[in-house]
Amino acid sequence: MAFIVNTAQYLPVNEISNDELTQFPPKYRQLIEEKAGIKKRRHVTDECTSDIGAMAVKQLLEKSGINPLEIDVLICATSSPDRIQPATATRIQDICGLENAYAFDLNSVCSGGIYGLKIASSLIKDGAKNVIVVASEVYSKLLNPKDIATFPYFGDGAAAVLLSDHGIYELNDILLFSDGSGCDVIQVPAGGSMLPASAVKKDRDYYFSMEGQRVYHFACEKGSELIELLAKRNEVVADRIITHQANLNIIKEIGRRTSIPEERFFINVEKYANTAGASVLIALNEYLESEEAKKEDHVFLAAFGGGLSWGGCYLKKNM
Repeated sequence: MAFIVNTAQYLPVNEISNDELTQFPPKYRQLIEEKAGIKKRRHVTDECTSDIGAMAVKQLLEKSGINPLEIDVLICATSSPDRIQPATATRIQDICGLENAYAFDLNSVCSGGIYGLKIASSLIKDGAKNVIVVASEVYSKLLNPKDIATFPYFGDGAAAVLLSDHGIYELNDILLFSDGSGCDVIQVPAGGSMLPASAVKKDRDYYFSMEGQRVYHFACEKGSELIELLAKRNEVVADRIITHQANLNIIKEIGRRTSIPEERFFINVEKYANTAGASVLIALNEYLESEEAKKEDHVFLAAFGGGLSWGGCYLKKNM
């Protein structure tokens, strides 16, 4: 079996409150917290995705007291890579001195952290000893700063998880899903082979875009289904539920649909906004550092994002 040994996170120091988004009229700035529960977010200054990902990995190595040479695999979950190629993970590997590891990226947008845990679990079952999943996102560089529908609702951040064949939480069950019919719902249209730079006619195609209402309904539906499915498959009631931190109203609606009190959900979206693939792992790290985690044994993770993709995980404390 695969277990979580430790977790860590890194948030850029540059904190931006709603009031500081002065490119938008005051009446719109007031709506940000009302619509999504977001009060502030972190943005990088001159760092890129691998820079903040490496900071999270370095903190994880130090926190875990493990030699970088003991890491076998590094998986980077990101939908905001440094470049189209090579893999962002390879630069993180170099910065952190993971000389004996192999490194690769995966992109499942906001579900990326869960997808990374699944792959890491499979690699450990296949014989890998120490695997790091780092989810790192720099959405501030993908967003149109003048777009009120997207810019206020995302932030930058990274989190890292060390997995091995022993640890504090067992990855007891992991579920992954996708629906390619929704592949255009959340996207950055330009920059790939479908719309290369040479063919771009509108600058807005370089920016992140999404169909807000469709995403909201998808997240509420699939988030609720994941929690109910994990509970049914494992015959357990979760002590704590950590969902993708996209929008407070989505979390509240998931709670309403599943009849789970809001106090059983871990929530930090108000501090960091939506950090995409890093969101669930940042929340997991902050939860594991809390007093509540010491008293609770059963944790569900649930994420949903572009692709469309969604995934859930049941973490069982190793007694």
